[in-house]
Amino acid sequence: MLIYNIIYFADLFAKVNCTYCQEEINGVRVQCSVCADFDLCLQCFSSGAEAGTHRNDHPYRFMDHCAVSVFGGRGNWTGREQLLLLDAIELYGFGNWELISRHVETRTPEEVKEEYTLRYLDGNIGKATWHEIGDCRPILHDHTHEDKGPLSPEVTCRLPPLDATPEEARQLGYMPHRDDYERVS
Repeated sequence: MLIYNIIYFADLFAKVNCTYCQEEINGVRVQCSVCADFDLCLQCFSSGAEAGTHRNDHPYRFMDHCAVSVFGGRGNWTGREQLLLLDAIELYGFGNWELISRHVETRTPEEVKEEYTLRYLDGNIGKATWHEIGDCRPILHDHTHEDKGPLSPEVTCRLPPLDATPEEARQLGYMPHRDDYERVS
């Protein structure tokens, strides 16, 4: 069973090129049942491509290595959906379930959240990868020094607010829309 899973996962991520046009095939491909290692993209298959000993009347089968459930069980997520889920988590970040759902295209925001949480955080994958991180709590040290300078918070918090006319504030560089002063270098 373990050997089957290793072979299956290797096939899941294998890149397959069309034997005729040499373009990479993403998704459905046509595999000749007679010729060994002979795969065609749908375009070459529909045009009746023949090469070497392969003839277009050979029996064939349609293959889509990402259309099967990788893990089985709840929801029967296909390999393609799992890859899109992980890709979307990397692109949009954890918690952006609406965007992740749109990226996966076939699942609701609730389904993508549930699958990721149950499979990759709380499931066996999460337990194998996150438990060590969860046990390590960072030790934080305050490396700031107490400021006793002329503009330290301790000194400036006791100053009364500046009572200036709008013209004086403008001359001092006050920007009323920003409620801040322009800093001139």
